[in-house]
Amino acid sequence: MECEYRIHGPELCIVLPRELDHHVASGIQQEADLLVDTYHIRRIIFDFCVTEFMDSSGIGVILGRYRSMKLSGGQIWAVNVKPRTEKILAMSGLESIITIERK
Repeated sequence: MECEYRIHGPELCIVLPRELDHHVASGIQQEADLLVDTYHIRRIIFDFCVTEFMDSSGIGVILGRYRSMKLSGGQIWAVNVKPRTEKILAMSGLESIITIERK
């Protein structure tokens, strides 16, 4: 499964794939940035409901979108985060700058 993108008003939900690695990271970045600009998105929600693996490229995807949302006063959320992914988010420091909802 590749990503699924859902737009609800000023909110973009990105259902991430099973593996969030360098093979899919650049595509997610490009699509998310295009949708944010086109639809004037103010909140990005990364949905980890099926994600089982994330490497540093996944962290880069989230951090890059955080930076762009911060400049425009927007927010980043991570939802359905499993314990393993939560540990990665904590170790990277993202846990302190984005809102996380555990699974």
